[in-house]
Amino acid sequence: MTVVLALLLAVAPGATPEGSLGPGEQIIYRVHWLGLPAGTADVTVGAESPDRPGSLPLVTNARSDLVVYPVRNRIISWWDPASGRSRGLEMYADENRKRRRLKIEFDRSAGKAKVFRQVEGESPREAQVEVPPGAGDVASAVFFLRTARLADGDSISMPIFTGAKLFRGLAEVEGRGPVETPLGERQAVRVRLRTEFSGNLSAREVRIWFSDDPAHVPMRMEADFALGPVVVEWTDYKPGRALDPSTVARNR
Repeated sequence: MTVVLALLLAVAPGATPEGSLGPGEQIIYRVHWLGLPAGTADVTVGAESPDRPGSLPLVTNARSDLVVYPVRNRIISWWDPASGRSRGLEMYADENRKRRRLKIEFDRSAGKAKVFRQVEGESPREAQVEVPPGAGDVASAVFFLRTARLADGDSISMPIFTGAKLFRGLAEVEGRGPVETPLGERQAVRVRLRTEFSGNLSAREVRIWFSDDPAHVPMRMEADFALGPVVVEWTDYKPGRALDPSTVARNR
């Protein structure tokens, strides 16, 4: 799941990217595993749906054609810009030829989450569990960080619910400076996110380079997975329609 935590911009050579976090934003990534091309990922911010007023769909598609571990994942996280939190998640995963589905619906007023899980070949399972008011899903964690101020030395704690486990992620802003990317050198904010993920596609520490501007676009991610080190870099980016600043959380 950590592979989809980050992901990015097409600009003219030498131009300064001015991204906007809002509907229409799209980021394309390339993924390298053990230094070799391993797959692609794309993240798109959709428009507000009448069925879910006040939230925007964050759609992530991840693909790897590696023979040792093929991946086809699609995740939709319903993100509330006003709180910086997720209202729910739908995931359709095909990892190493094993298919599963996960759906989470957060009821913040009740402090609960409804969970639907199904693994191919097994009966579906449903549960309702208690979660803290600020809990979010894995896919929206990066967007929560994007709306933070990310000042040097900031430490940001966030409860993350995977559908099976609840744990606290801790992000620390380590500094800022230039970073080389496939789109050229960019000014970046470097953040280290410590997690408690487990499994072949998980890492307990993720290093993320965000663009050093109000949009905080994730440009690069590095993590050490059970299957080896993974590097995710942006290769294309289309800014979205800017949101009204009064409706976007700035978590401090």
